[in-house]
Amino acid sequence: MGQKALLVLAVTSLVALSVPQPLSSANLTAVKDTLETSRFSFHGKNAANLTTGTTIIQMATTGTPSKSTANLFPGDALVYTASTNAYTVDTIIDDDEFSITSALLAADDDINDEFVVKRTATHTINATTNSAIANGAIRVRIKADGTTPNDGNPDDEGFDFNSITGTDITCPNDVTNYYDFVTGTATASGGTYCTAGYHCFECRYSGPGNPAQALSLTIGGTNKLINASPTSGHTTPGVADTLAYIVENLDSTHTAIDSTTGKVAVIEAVRVTATVDPTLSFTIAGITADSGSYCGVTRTGSSPDSTATTVPMGSLSITAFTDAAQQLTASTNAISGYVVTAIEDDQLSIDGASVTELGDFTGGSYSASTEWTSTSTKGFGFSLQNIDAQNANFTWNESSRTFSARHFPALADGGAETTPQSIFYSTGPREGDDVYICYRAIISAVQQAGNYENMVTYNATATF
Repeated sequence: MGQKALLVLAVTSLVALSVPQPLSSANLTAVKDTLETSRFSFHGKNAANLTTGTTIIQMATTGTPSKSTANLFPGDALVYTASTNAYTVDTIIDDDEFSITSALLAADDDINDEFVVKRTATHTINATTNSAIANGAIRVRIKADGTTPNDGNPDDEGFDFNSITGTDITCPNDVTNYYDFVTGTATASGGTYCTAGYHCFECRYSGPGNPAQALSLTIGGTNKLINASPTSGHTTPGVADTLAYIVENLDSTHTAIDSTTGKVAVIEAVRVTATVDPTLSFTIAGITADSGSYCGVTRTGSSPDSTATTVPMGSLSITAFTDAAQQLTASTNAISGYVVTAIEDDQLSIDGASVTELGDFTGGSYSASTEWTSTSTKGFGFSLQNIDAQNANFTWNESSRTFSARHFPALADGGAETTPQSIFYSTGPREGDDVYICYRAIISAVQQAGNYENMVTYNATATF
């Protein structure tokens, strides 16, 4: 079956707006809040009573911030808010159904049981001061929910505080003679010096301050703000909800002297789907170079050349080996890889006659290799040189040998040797695995004269 590739794109939208505050103040400039990700959090609920043990969740399409599976993705960590039981999203079935990787527990199978996917983000705040304010602070206020601003779950009116502490704040770098910052503080909506409706993040400093000073602070460390889920008025996927933030330069009495309001856009991520077809490729290439070493044998100008479909070994010798080679290449995207096997139809013979067969190399077998360097051992066999394949079943120089060899299984022989034998393989997806297969032959003095041939078949199989 096809494999589905999933690519998730997170879209960050920033709008810096200059809105004067209702006090005698000036605006900071170059103000922006860059989010690590602007993806909505997800907040849905069961559409009906479900069956304990099911892996299919039907979600409500009304009465909840998230009204469809838009912005829900395989691999998302989904948590039921009442029980805190966690599940992993498996597949998106349609607009209101999805599956999870484990069985639904009894605590989570009732109609209207709510579930969330928390998406957190680091906020990087940049601003340039307007005034020289002595011994003051840079404060960032970020929109918060009016009812549950710090319960650790996504809110539809703002960012959840998510128990951020001062250690999660990275204050601006000190500026010699002007700013000496201390450890930042984080205060949830409604806390000291932080009126309801906004979370407050403050970096106090000593020094006279400096006009037109570019500063940057980061909100988010071990804990990060939880991105909002869609607002109650969010009806069209792909249209961002905008949430306000305020950057202020305070004086020593916590009075905002300079202040600028901006907005950040939170939006659904884009689900891009595609199908990757199963692939398997296998090629055979000839060797014609008049130099180079293949399975430890150096070619010369008299060495037999091969093509993709032929290995013409020429006149065989009684006293010396005749060696030729081909290159085999395999690729696949199969999850369990490929295997390349080989089998011959019969021994080399004249017109297939058994009385004229040039026997296979007898020093080894079709499944076990041995050294073949003695010219007194006659026959036809092969070896392997692994170029860059993941696995070869044996190699010419294994166990410190000079030419480790086997013979091919043969269909005409019957018995166990009619089974194609693996020569190289992978256990997962691979691209361009290469081996050299090196043929060797030598005859006895009584081998009948004539033209000999047989057929070797290679088979590449992938497991998807």
